[in-house]
Amino acid sequence: MRTKYFSISPIFAALFFLAARFFSPAACASESGAPEGGLDVLCVYYPHWHVYPYGEKWFGKGWTEWEFVKTGKPRFKGHKLPYCPIPGYLDGKNPADVAKEIDLASNAGITVFLYDWYWYGGKRTMQESLEEGFLKAPNRDKMKFAIMWAYHDRVNAFRPDPTAPREVLMKLESAPEDFLAALDYCIKHYFKEPNYYKVGGRPFFSIYNAPDFVKRHGGAQNVKKLFDAAVGAMRKNGLPPVHWNAMVGSAPEAEIMKAAGFESTTRYGINAYHRDLLQKEPVDGIFYDYADAVPAHERHWRNMAKSPLPDIPIATMGWDSSMRCRNDVKLPWPEGAKYPYGGFYINNTPDIFGEILAKAKAFALADPKKPGAVLINAWNEYTEGSYLLPDIRDGDGYLRAVASVFGRRPAGEYVYFDCATKKQCRVRAADFENVSYGPHYKNKLDVWLPKGAKGKAPAIIYFHGGGWSTGAIADRFVEASLEKILSKGVAVVAANYRFVQDARDAGIFPPVAAPMEDCAKVVEFVKKNAGKWNVDPDRIAVSGGSAGACSALYVGLSPDCESVAAIGANIPQTSLDPAQMREWIPNIAYGAHAFGRRNFKEWLAAREELLPHIKKYSPAGLVAGAARRGSPKKIFLQNFRKEAAGEVSKDPTHSPKFCEEFAEICSAEKLDCQIVYGSAEKMFDELSDYLANLK
Repeated sequence: MRTKYFSISPIFAALFFLAARFFSPAACASESGAPEGGLDVLCVYYPHWHVYPYGEKWFGKGWTEWEFVKTGKPRFKGHKLPYCPIPGYLDGKNPADVAKEIDLASNAGITVFLYDWYWYGGKRTMQESLEEGFLKAPNRDKMKFAIMWAYHDRVNAFRPDPTAPREVLMKLESAPEDFLAALDYCIKHYFKEPNYYKVGGRPFFSIYNAPDFVKRHGGAQNVKKLFDAAVGAMRKNGLPPVHWNAMVGSAPEAEIMKAAGFESTTRYGINAYHRDLLQKEPVDGIFYDYADAVPAHERHWRNMAKSPLPDIPIATMGWDSSMRCRNDVKLPWPEGAKYPYGGFYINNTPDIFGEILAKAKAFALADPKKPGAVLINAWNEYTEGSYLLPDIRDGDGYLRAVASVFGRRPAGEYVYFDCATKKQCRVRAADFENVSYGPHYKNKLDVWLPKGAKGKAPAIIYFHGGGWSTGAIADRFVEASLEKILSKGVAVVAANYRFVQDARDAGIFPPVAAPMEDCAKVVEFVKKNAGKWNVDPDRIAVSGGSAGACSALYVGLSPDCESVAAIGANIPQTSLDPAQMREWIPNIAYGAHAFGRRNFKEWLAAREELLPHIKKYSPAGLVAGAARRGSPKKIFLQNFRKEAAGEVSKDPTHSPKFCEEFAEICSAEKLDCQIVYGSAEKMFDELSDYLANLK
């Protein structure tokens, strides 16, 4: 039976409509700013990414759930497994690793980690992540935390047989003494911590599957007595009463929760099996389009608005529990399969997630019961397909969605990880952040403007590296050079783009066309908006690192692209012709994926067939035409050192030969090309000086 939804009051509806417009992602995405609205942003933290005693007992020495993340297999076209987190496989009980998470989360506007917490008759499991990781992190003061009691039996749902009964690893107890013992543990270990999350000055404590908690304890009146006893226990320890939060799925359940003494509600997630809210039949019985999650969330919030308790709106990032399924079990799942064999959200994007967040924020602000927060599921539940941490396919897009809606903390700083080195980077926040330059969710750019510029500023557009397969808008080169470039009066634009995987999923050939054409669109977009940003359209340079440098050379040299004043290429690939590349660098093995081939040998064998595409995108073949057009006026190439004669390149993908051979071609065509040996910063110095002095 489908749930019937009530009609909201006209005033509440009007408030929600206005707030939704004001806090839309588009309204929040362009200008950087401080967090707005006074809402806390809670985010579920799943603590299963460290070695712990019970895990080793159940699954073997040294086991963590990272094993499933690393070995997850794609099960359908476009399935983005395995996930590869940009910061690496962080250890949840290592304070240094948790400090990285705190920096990322707090900078994106998240204010509270809501820790899944496991208690079974006095036995605890996985608490090391909170107690040894978070609470010992040197920057823990940046993030509040709270407990969410994961109130369910601990069963073995970790790559089980699809239809077999699930083994119970740890069983809940429901005696009053057990509840009070759990409370006492929290009093001693958590509630007195200065950064424990409080509502109205009272420690917030959420119970997952609260209706089952009430049922197991004999009903609402018995739970009310337990909560009354808890008041005394808290008072005895000099603490105010607990604010009890119930995780429920409906307003009628919330009625019971109020009778039991709960003071607010929320929900763990709206996942790809909640047909009552999605109100659609899944494709092939298991696939829900993530776009359908937007109205599903709104249906749930409206339903909960008729509850007597304030409800914290939930925002679900995704759902895909297939990593917890056996890799030898194929789709469709066998009849009678149990969790984790279930449905999927597909076509997840940060843009859709940002829409859910903006609507959740608007709903919370318009709600007369003032829930004071929004809950996100989840920070790091990779094995249910719900996570915000940056990965190599989507970069930090989901964190950017959070920041676009709730604002960065501090407002003037952007924290991210370099994909190649896994190093944490910090730069000033962009003046215009997460600006869309095209229809794809990866078509985003950031703009930094020089302060106090007199007249129109020149600009350097930067494309990150990563083999057109990984990375995010900013990288280590941006951190190293941004301030110095800005100090010279030059604006900086850093752009994201589609990867070759995205091209394959969309049927684009050759795959390299997608990132190359996106980079060309960036130049068009910047020129179109030059007046808005006070940028001089005649003094724009394109630049990049590695594959991004190859894209910059294509954009700057191709007759099909807008003209630019200069190009700056860090450790570039200057040719995409496999025969030419092998002639220059005999041990080169890079680039086949850009043209849909599995390896260099296949690519070389298919060269004649692919030659029209190679001629279109290979920078070395575009030099002659660019020289005749007089655009660009200057090219800077950077590598770290010259190689000795006869030296076999230790890094053929970034061999100096790419620069040297390309410079000879430019010289023959009388195109001004300079090789800068040394750091990328040195090249950016020369490029920015050139632009600043260009008349």
